[in-house]
Amino acid sequence: MEVWNNVFTQFDNDGKGNYTELAQKNIDTGMGLERLAVVVQDVDTVFDIDTMKAIRDRICQIAGTQYEADEKKDVSIRLITDHIRSTTFMISDGILPSNEGRGYVLRRLIRRAARHGRLLGIRDKFMASLSETVIDESKDGYPELEEKRAFILNVLTQEEDKFDKTIDQGLSILAQMEEEMKAAGTTELSGENAFKLYDTFGFPTDLTQEILEEKGFTMDEAGFGVCMQHQRETARKARKTTNYMGADVTVYESIDASVTTQFVGYDRLRHDSKITVLTTESELVEALTDGQTGTIIVEETPFYATMGGQNADTGVITTADGSFQVRDTVKLLGGKVGHIGIVTKGMLKVGDAATLTVDAAKRGDTCKNHSATHLLHKALREVLGSHVEQSGSYVDGERLRFDFSHFAAMTKEELDRVEAIVNEQIAANLPVVTEVMGIEDARKTGAMALFGEKYGEEVRVVKMGDFSVELCGGTHVANTSAIAAFKILSENGIAAGIRRIEALTGNGVFTYYKELEQTIEEAARVLRATPATLVEKCGHLTAEVKALSSELESLKAKAAKEALGDVMDNVVEIKGVKLLAASVDNVDMNGLRDLGDQLKAKLGQGVIVLLSNAGGKVNMIAMATEEALSKGAHAGNLIKGIAGKVGGGGGGKPGMAQAGGKNPAGIPDCIAEAAKVLESQLG
Repeated sequence: MEVWNNVFTQFDNDGKGNYTELAQKNIDTGMGLERLAVVVQDVDTVFDIDTMKAIRDRICQIAGTQYEADEKKDVSIRLITDHIRSTTFMISDGILPSNEGRGYVLRRLIRRAARHGRLLGIRDKFMASLSETVIDESKDGYPELEEKRAFILNVLTQEEDKFDKTIDQGLSILAQMEEEMKAAGTTELSGENAFKLYDTFGFPTDLTQEILEEKGFTMDEAGFGVCMQHQRETARKARKTTNYMGADVTVYESIDASVTTQFVGYDRLRHDSKITVLTTESELVEALTDGQTGTIIVEETPFYATMGGQNADTGVITTADGSFQVRDTVKLLGGKVGHIGIVTKGMLKVGDAATLTVDAAKRGDTCKNHSATHLLHKALREVLGSHVEQSGSYVDGERLRFDFSHFAAMTKEELDRVEAIVNEQIAANLPVVTEVMGIEDARKTGAMALFGEKYGEEVRVVKMGDFSVELCGGTHVANTSAIAAFKILSENGIAAGIRRIEALTGNGVFTYYKELEQTIEEAARVLRATPATLVEKCGHLTAEVKALSSELESLKAKAAKEALGDVMDNVVEIKGVKLLAASVDNVDMNGLRDLGDQLKAKLGQGVIVLLSNAGGKVNMIAMATEEALSKGAHAGNLIKGIAGKVGGGGGGKPGMAQAGGKNPAGIPDCIAEAAKVLESQLG
């Protein structure tokens, strides 16, 4: 058994047996922790070491089977053991199931393990229970597993639930395809249908093949491959590379790689620099003139380019001969910053000395919103738990948006508490201190980092008093008091396990309350009340509307009863069961039900069928008493049997059913048909 591999890479093989010596030779070596444990614990395989054996034994317990008793089952046991470890650790690192990237890898691992659980005969959900064993076995070395236990189990449970639905739906569709194959006299499932199961319904191809083989069918693997390749080519053609200006990307690619831009805008909003590059939407140029749209690159800039969820700065760039309105600022390859906009006066040339001035008001509002996201992040962890992690954000001068990992909708009490904590920290006048340090030193401070983000050897740590410490490259206020106020506007789910909060700060909050005040005053004016008595007035109006609605329903019922007249003369007896079938004009479904209840009380025992022409549409109900039901009457089937006469359909329970139709002219036919249908039910 290989425990430690050492690969001395020396040659390049062209695939035809020819070897060429490499210019750069190297040594590749590796030994995993589990392999070392195999040696130390003196066992035969990694599945026999203590941590993995515990998982393996738990699977056998859940499945009611034994390891090394059945070779096929052993494959499933080992696969589930491996996959449940991988998925548990992936989720603890912040990865969530999705249809792309690492999230797709996680989803496939979970679903593959769940399918092999079914092959072992496990019919109930088991992934979360199994993950508990993984956490218990590894939490000493990886304490984050215990911290995020509830979150991990929640993700696995929800994803397994989704897969159960996928499996059930897929099995149903595959069964239909099998019937079609039998009818066509073929034993091979077409590649198109196999791909439809895989692509549209997420049904695993290997499961499709396995089920088909059990029933003596095969699958057109070549045809499936053609469909898969066609999809890939279609997706590839659909991809288009563009930049913020909508121009071909080569306009930026053609810039000299040595050109770079240094950002100097953390502590200044105005800076003098030199123009190094000018472009139009399609080419590099030496000058831009009045009215032209283009991009300016300088040596040093105070403009913040869109990054890390923070929206770009806007402002102006001026030279001795011209002025340029910056509408967007973008990060380009090679450390360049592009200022995109339009020349508003004169001409700007490569080499010109330029003064760059950021829109101070917009930057200030953006900083308030950005700093508030840090306070919000920490407040959410305090209220909801340490499993909360940032999953994305967006801040500009208007508002902030913050995405975070959490499975349940937040309650009003939780939202109120989070909002209160943030406002408490704003009022606490916390100093906002930034410091550049090594990544290891930053970790020692306890700074929160975004999983999946790439950080260099040196990072920027933003600390807000003793409350919040995060890695962040964005711009911030100097003191939390500058944020002034914080107001949550909404909280909702945007993906499985991901929630989103939208909020306002500073002047945005004051504007929000001003507009709300104006709305309340307008509502009070319309209702002839004052803001102070508005709630009381609404209560009186609601009670009045309720009373009037009740009175209206009573009048409508009375009118319907009068319009129906004395219909007891229409009662007929069919095989010992009384049937009353009649029509009345302009009665809605609620009115018909009320009439039906009244007539049922009058009739005693039997079946009632009522129809109404209400504005060119047909409403119809059927009711059957206990005695009628005992003799075979069924209101739901009766409605189905007669609704076609008025061009409609419907159904319901044995005792009461309703339907609608489009052809009032068929009402007399319905009434006549009711007797025939009831007679057939009574045998």
